[in-house]
Amino acid sequence: MPTKYMWRLLLGLVIVFIIGGCSTLADINNEGNNGLAGSDGPTLSLIVAGNDLLTNPLDKQLSESYRKGITIFDLLKGSGKATFSEDNTSILTVNNISLGPGMNWELQMDGGTIGPEDWGRTVGHESKLVITAMSKEQEEPLQIVLLTVNGGSEQVNLNHSYVMGFTEDLTVRGLLKNSSVVQLTEDNKKVLSIGDYTPLSNEVWKMKVNGKQLLENGMDMKLRVQDELEILLAIR
Repeated sequence: MPTKYMWRLLLGLVIVFIIGGCSTLADINNEGNNGLAGSDGPTLSLIVAGNDLLTNPLDKQLSESYRKGITIFDLLKGSGKATFSEDNTSILTVNNISLGPGMNWELQMDGGTIGPEDWGRTVGHESKLVITAMSKEQEEPLQIVLLTVNGGSEQVNLNHSYVMGFTEDLTVRGLLKNSSVVQLTEDNKKVLSIGDYTPLSNEVWKMKVNGKQLLENGMDMKLRVQDELEILLAIR
């Protein structure tokens, strides 16, 4: 074969290899981009009295616990976003939030209501889960106040919030007495303990309403719809 034809053949092979390599790299990049495009996975919204309490986008993500074919029940339980009753027929807490008497959690996926009998359904990669606090009497709108216990970094097991029903003339004292976790002193003027925890000698309960410190005579303060009462364990 003449030398000039051999060079042409070699040049043609080099061009073919270059084109093939570029196509392969493009395919790899496309596959990577396609994976990233939908990598966020399913999301969760937590609706209480019309407000989504999961304001941080990272709190909404369920991608770390998601796998193809996973059920609604396993995803919520495995992610730690929800806890369930012993018979697995009702949701007890969502994102460390419990409901007071007369309310329950309603679960929806992609716009459809999901009852306990359907918790075995699989979750799609782009599914949107919504858990909403509902009145058992289906009253609209739901009127609530929020009771938040903050044990700080020392007593993290106390950190929890409770959605409580609002009533006219509800006071701070009335809210505390109606809760199942707060124990008041005999004169009902101070918080004695929360759950099984009583402050140490160098600790004290402090209370805030909507972020503002409550004065000593604040037990008679009337609350408004969607007010938040926080009980904070602090050092004296």
